Amino acid sequence: MPPKAWAQGIALRVSSVADAISGEKKPRSHKMPNGVCFRSICRTCNGSVLSRYDKALVSMSRQVTEILRDRSKVTYYQSIRIQPQLVARGVLGHMSSVGLNRYDERHSQHLFDDRSDLLRQVRLHYWVYPYSGRTVLRDFGLGILGGKGSSAIYVLKAYPLAFAMVWNRDFQFEDWQPQSFDPFAGFEPDQEANLPLEFVGLPGQVWPEHVQGNTFAVLHSDGAFVATEKRRG
Repeated sequence: MPPKAWAQGIALRVSSVADAISGEKKPRSHKMPNGVCFRSICRTCNGSVLSRYDKALVSMSRQVTEILRDRSKVTYYQSIRIQPQLVARGVLGHMSSVGLNRYDERHSQHLFDDRSDLLRQVRLHYWVYPYSGRTVLRDFGLGILGGKGSSAIYVLKAYPLAFAMVWNRDFQFEDWQPQSFDPFAGFEPDQEANLPLEFVGLPGQVWPEHVQGNTFAVLHSDGAFVATEKRRG
């Protein structure tokens, strides 16, 4: 899940994505009184390796939050300063913590080597996410009927940001194409960049997991979760 400084630990109800988008008024869920916690790497690595990436990820989220809190700043176009290589590894690191015994050699080479070609191996999409709740999809994929491509996709969404890490760089979403980190693939680890933000034409809260048209989704419930704030009373 997102770092605590991005998404504060509050009481949540956690359910699988399949149940959450099924249309049921009360999907099956279980309570998490202090937020959602996953860890599949050791405490030392979680601190020494991911902390640097987390700082870049949290900085990005805070800048977007600041803009959303000031209506005068919410225009068609804005930009913020980020360290794209570190942010990308922060997203990958937190997706790696989903599920148990889920070690993947592809992940470790990018997390332990900040000069690896991560942004040439994947396409990292991002968009402003002005909704409550949190969604994390690791065991998830999308395809377009008619032989128009498919891809495994990692999705991480929590106010005010959403990311979709697409492992097949040739894959194109059917209905909307979010901005991506492609221009930063050749950047140095600590190099900063201006990142454009769009506030018009954003997708709904359950995009892209709630498919329509010719798009189909595949997922495994052990690696696809939705967390909604627990109602009081």
